[in-house]
Order: sequence, then C-alpha cells, then structure tokens
Amino acid sequence: MRETMKKLTLSTLVAFGALLASSFSLADTSKLNTLLTTCATCHGSEGVSINPQWPNLAGQNDKYLADQLRAYRSGQRVNALMSGQAKNLSDTQIDALAKHYSALTPEPAAGGELNQAGAHVRGRCISCHGIEGKPVNAEWPILAGQKAAYLREQLMAFKSGTRKGSLMNVVAAELSDTQIANVAEYFSQQQP
Repeated sequence: MRETMKKLTLSTLVAFGALLASSFSLADTSKLNTLLTTCATCHGSEGVSINPQWPNLAGQNDKYLADQLRAYRSGQRVNALMSGQAKNLSDTQIDALAKHYSALTPEPAAGGELNQAGAHVRGRCISCHGIEGKPVNAEWPILAGQKAAYLREQLMAFKSGTRKGSLMNVVAAELSDTQIANVAEYFSQQQP
C-alpha cells in the first residue's frame, strides 16, 4: 500500500508539473506573439523589413540576434527605437525572438547587375563574414541579402565610432564612403 501511494504521489507530481509547464509555455507563447507583433511593425511579419534602413531578421544567425538585443537592452548598442524596445526583454524572451527570426526563410537578394567595385572591397570582410556574406561564426551577422541602405548605415556608424565593435571600427575607418556604399550593395546582392 505504501509503495502504491508513493507511485501515485510521484505520478501526480509529474502530471501537475507537466500541467504547470504547459500553462507557462502557453503564457510564454502568448507573450512571444505580442512581442512578434511589435517587431513586425518594422521588421515585417516574416522578418523582412519594410524600410531599407531597417534590417531583415529572417534567417539571421540566432546568436547574433540575441547578442544584439542584449546590447540594446544594456545600452552597449544604442538606437532610439531598439533600445526602448529591448530594455524590458528577459533573456528567455530574447532567445525566443532570436530563435524565431533565425528559423524564418530570408528574402531573396536584391539582384541586379553585381557591384564589381563592392566585390573588390569585400576582401576586407570575407575572413569574418565569408566570401558570400555568410559567416561560420554564429556571433557574426549574415550580410548576404541584407538591405544595402542598412549595411551602409551600419558601416558608417562603425566608421564614425557611433557604433562600437573593435575590429569593425578599424575596418570601416579604412574604407571611403564610396567603398562602403559599394560593398553594402555587393552584399545585398548575394543570395542569403
């Protein structure tokens, strides 16, 4: 009888724990959907930005996305809109958002005649971002297929020092504004 009672109690605790876990995940799913609706305002419901100066998130490295959201939250990376959006996100929410967007299918690249001048500049980029803008390290962003205007803006921010990244500040400082525009267009033309 005592052994049966232990098994029954253990089974009840396991079932209750599963019920609690499922209710928490339902609440988390609801909160994630609310966050995704907010994110979609700028980044689109499928992670494809509606504005050329805002990044596409679909298919981006999840580690990179999570790191950037944490940087916005901490103030290490500053953007008037994103800093405010990220400031109250938990680590769990950040990881869920990053995982969600990384699993989405990226938009096909911009296309057009390949920017050959940008292809020559990319030599400074490939050791980290790969020949086609697809890095092997998940902490680095995928550049392939990203919005040219966004890439240009970020490189200019690294060049001026308004965005911090020790290596990127050095690399961008060595590029002319024309080279930045060309390499941004080149990577926007690469298939993600």
